[in-house]
Parts: sequence; C-alpha cells; structure tokens
Amino acid sequence: MSDELNYEELQQRVADLTDGLEKAEKFCRSFFENSHSIMLIIHPETGNILDANRTACEYYGYTKLELTNMKIMDINMLSEEHVFEKMQEAQRGQQKHFTFRHRLANAEIKDVEVFSGPITRDGEEVLYSIIHDISERKTHEREREHLITNLKQALAEIKTLRGILPICATCKKIRDDKGHWNQIEAYIRTHSEVEFTHGICPECQGEYFSSLNSNKGLEEN
Repeated sequence: MSDELNYEELQQRVADLTDGLEKAEKFCRSFFENSHSIMLIIHPETGNILDANRTACEYYGYTKLELTNMKIMDINMLSEEHVFEKMQEAQRGQQKHFTFRHRLANAEIKDVEVFSGPITRDGEEVLYSIIHDISERKTHEREREHLITNLKQALAEIKTLRGILPICATCKKIRDDKGHWNQIEAYIRTHSEVEFTHGICPECQGEYFSSLNSNKGLEEN
C-alpha cells in the first residue's frame, strides 16, 4: 500500500489545515477583542498603534479608529527617545515588564504596568502589550513613603533632645559636647526647630515689680 497521497487527499489535507488556521486566527482575534485586559499592538520601529482592543478604547477614551491613527508616544509620558529605547528592549527580549505613565483622552495621567513582547503579525514582527492600571497602588505607595519620611523626621527631631543634659543649677546654662556653656534657649534652638518668644510668668512678674519698688524706695531715701 502506497504512503503517497493522491490529488484529492492533498486537497483535503490543505483544506483541513486552512480551516484549522482560520479557526485559530478567529480564536486569537476573539480573545484579543473581548479580553478584559487593556491590549495594544504596536509597531516597534515607528511606534504606530496597529491595533487596540475594546477595553483599551474604553480605558484611554478614544475610538478604535482614533487609537490606530496614533503613536504610542502620544500616550506615553516618556520622551520619544526613551519610548523607542524601551520598545527595543521589549523587542529584543531584554525586558518584558515596564512601569509607565500614560495620558488619557481627557488629559488625566495614569500609572500603568505594561507587559510587552514580540509576536509575528501578517509576517511582520510587532509588539504585543498588555496594560494594567496601577494608579491606586502607586498613590498608596506614595502616601506610605510620605508617612515614613515624616515619621523619620519626627524621630530625628525627638532624638536630638534625648539623653541627659548637663545644666547649671544656678544660671540654667547647658554644657554641650565640646564643654561650652550655652544659654538654654540657644542650645534648644540649635538642636531642634523650636523658636522662643519671651514673657514673664505671674510669679516672676510679682518678684520683678516688688524688686523695682524696693529699689525705688531706697533711691528716694
């Protein structure tokens, strides 16, 4: 029995392969169009947005026709030079994960996480990018960093006034690490952000005016 295929069998084989290819293409197209993830197909040499799924159009606020007449540089906040640099890294497989800032149609700026890599489309190598909005996460991270910075500053300020201070029992001057005696106001001002304003408490006020009256009486006598 011959292993060679006749003409009709070859035709059927080609038809089966063609049908399988068409089904695979329809499946991939359906997956791309109906995915809940933001997806773009970008030309790595020009930056042209070749395709965008429905979720991408809804997210960026453009129609599909508008998006596919734009370049990725119209969205990405990086300079054109840096955008091309990142696309080349993705094309060569040097890096697959990126964090960018993207501009929406309403001019709002969003923090996004991009997973990008090369695929073949119509016989040409292009970049397939999946995009996730991480603006809320970035906001929480910035708030946390701001809080940590504030706490570190507060701890540093508290630390400057910790420990035992050598203070004169009579004049209340404070001795510093170099052995110099400083007015208490000057010492605290140097080691903290405290500023002083002077007044007289009721007790001292009584003693002060009593002393003035006593001195006045002695002068009159």
